[in-house]
Amino acid sequence: MAELTDEVGVLSIYVNRDPQARAEGSNRPPWEVRLRQQLSQLRDRVKEQGPREHWKALEQRLDELGPDLDGLLDPTSSGQGGALFATVAGGETHRFAVQRPLPDQVVLEPRAYIRPLVTVWSTAGPAGAVSVSEDELKLVDLRFGYAEPVGSIPVRPESEVTRTLQGPAASNPQLGQHSAPQHDLYERREDEKLLRFLRTLGPHVAEHVSNREWGYLALTGDATLVQAVQESLPAQLPAEVVPLEFRAHSLTPPKLAATVEPALGEARQRHHRELAERARSNALSANAGAYGLGETLGALQEARVAHLLLAADGRWEGGRTRDGFLAPAGEIPPGFTADDLIPEPHLAERMIERAFLEGADVTMLDGDEAEPLADAGGVGAILRW
Repeated sequence: MAELTDEVGVLSIYVNRDPQARAEGSNRPPWEVRLRQQLSQLRDRVKEQGPREHWKALEQRLDELGPDLDGLLDPTSSGQGGALFATVAGGETHRFAVQRPLPDQVVLEPRAYIRPLVTVWSTAGPAGAVSVSEDELKLVDLRFGYAEPVGSIPVRPESEVTRTLQGPAASNPQLGQHSAPQHDLYERREDEKLLRFLRTLGPHVAEHVSNREWGYLALTGDATLVQAVQESLPAQLPAEVVPLEFRAHSLTPPKLAATVEPALGEARQRHHRELAERARSNALSANAGAYGLGETLGALQEARVAHLLLAADGRWEGGRTRDGFLAPAGEIPPGFTADDLIPEPHLAERMIERAFLEGADVTMLDGDEAEPLADAGGVGAILRW
């Protein structure tokens, strides 16, 4: 979406279909009232400020988007948060739904406005949950508030569960020798077989981690079973493993998600704060880090940023030249004059775009996660060099 652009503009519409909200004095839900008002204000602004052909193109495009807008605003649509992106001249349309709140917002810019999506990705991005029992290993995909089963592996065939191991009974002078169940020996052998099999499943789980871009992996089940699976995972697994000792095999995917999400949330917060601390430490030791708006903008424009870090509630002012060079408010880049700078009301958005287009990661930091960057205005980066 960071690459979506249009000669007239990209219309970015976000809505929060709050199930607790109720319409007040209207048959329309409150989020629809707010969005319709913002669209009306946008129409007026483009008519007053933009070329007439741009206003006419926007009016025509909004008429074409009528069914898409109705679906986006429909209280019965999937997900609490919805997003619609539409190029005005190009006729391209994209819709997204997340089971997380989004702001009620309408933006028309040369590129798609994606900051709210990046925020949701940072707080509820792709993760996986594995529930392991003596009979089956289940995998569930967790992202943006949704839980979807994606695979299962039988651990022990049904025929083996009821088998018993027969052998001679212990010596008893009053009884003749005969065959008797040796349940303890059989169970020990079955347990060993089970653990050996579980220790072969790591590569299969790792394949799901890679293909589905899971940043975190929750492992649930009896401690011995969880440990067996965890030990088989590759050392360079691109996900933080969160082992949880409780039986979740009988839970539905949504209930499993609700059970593991607090631990996954703590893991995210811990990791995000570590990223911020690393950026600060690297910058202050003249290593591969940027600390503050000026340093971060400079590194972005030199394509040196590996991971951009922004406070989720941060607001930054600045300007840009016609060729896209970004500068903090009050600073004039070398080789330019004040007249060369155009005010940039969405500086964070420009930073996010630049980072994605250069192949960098972006994380929005919430609350205590951003504390290490407080003295830097909530902006920092881990650099490639």
